Amino acid sequence: MVYQKTKFHLGFASNTRLKTLLLVFWLSILAPLTASAVVVEGLFEVEMPVLDESKEIRRAAQDDGLVEVLVRVSGDSHILEKIEAPAANSYVQQFEYLVQPSIEIGGAPTQLLWVRYNATRILDFLRKQAIPIWGERRSQVVIWLAVRDGNQRYILKNGDTSLIKSKADAAFSRRGMPVIWPQNDAIDQQLVRFADVWAGFADPLNQASKRYSSGPVIAANMGWNGSEWEGEWSLLLDDEVHKWSLHGLDYVGLISTATDLIADIMGQKYAVLETFDVTQLTTISVEIDQVKNVENYRRINKYLMSLSAVQSVRLSQVEPNRVFFDLALRSKVDDLLNQIKSGSILALLAADNVDRESEQKSQGELKDEQIITDTPENITTNTTASDVALLPVKTVIYRFALQ
Repeated sequence: MVYQKTKFHLGFASNTRLKTLLLVFWLSILAPLTASAVVVEGLFEVEMPVLDESKEIRRAAQDDGLVEVLVRVSGDSHILEKIEAPAANSYVQQFEYLVQPSIEIGGAPTQLLWVRYNATRILDFLRKQAIPIWGERRSQVVIWLAVRDGNQRYILKNGDTSLIKSKADAAFSRRGMPVIWPQNDAIDQQLVRFADVWAGFADPLNQASKRYSSGPVIAANMGWNGSEWEGEWSLLLDDEVHKWSLHGLDYVGLISTATDLIADIMGQKYAVLETFDVTQLTTISVEIDQVKNVENYRRINKYLMSLSAVQSVRLSQVEPNRVFFDLALRSKVDDLLNQIKSGSILALLAADNVDRESEQKSQGELKDEQIITDTPENITTNTTASDVALLPVKTVIYRFALQ
């Protein structure tokens, strides 16, 4: 169920509220910004408890692990309703047995099987099956979780040691979601109260979350009613609020269900349906302003290549303080724009109709007054030389600024 976000009107704010907002404004200027998207490590790795090191148990665990990876990379917990999982043994790249000590005094250790799967083969499999792929660069999610347990009520924070928090971290890791727990310090407490988190009020939570990330926000509450755990979980994503009411005897299962619901919504938003046929690549031209040195250029080039929507990057023009690229896309332009919007590297300025061919002829040879990019390592591509011909002159150029 989706509820529209309620907007906070500054004109009706109290003096106390205005002072608080001014405080947060100045802190946001003085404090270093946190990127809203990060590269998630270990998307193709799993750890699973096993009874022994027999071949039968290892193969069964590897099959289960492959399903977990397919769900994580596709962003879809229902992927097995759409495709049949392949045999895991041909996708395993490496495995190792580990021993996890017991957290209980005198308890027996747990044997784990760690498996790394072949990323290239899995991605190729999903592309052939026409399954969208949620790339390794993912939005950080700020989570506000209010807990009511008997007479105790609290908001879980970054420094807490809690079974509920550790189970939530494990669930988010299973789905490849990078999360940030708030500090819940004096700054947060001026903006957010326990009641705000419990009710899932979007405005104060969004405002307080800006110091951590510009990505999505999770607002959740959990409580024991004497017979079972119950709670409401909300995902604040762009201008929408997705909300679920859950209950169960086991809080671990409740957290796992909530995580899957949230991750599936984010997967629908950010996963990209990539083409497997290089001859069907979409091509666009982009202009990026505020590129003042070669370090800026390399940062942009590396960033563009990290986006799952991008197949190849080709430098087409250099001017003082700005560069032009031709991008071959595996999917729709909207997928690329969504991925860029989820991060904090580039800001979209406009999409203009231009005659690139006439523009280049009038300017003559490429300029390199400010940026020198004549080394082969600065030209990044995933395609062969013949594929460059797939990048024709476009009549629409997307203009961005480096942030």
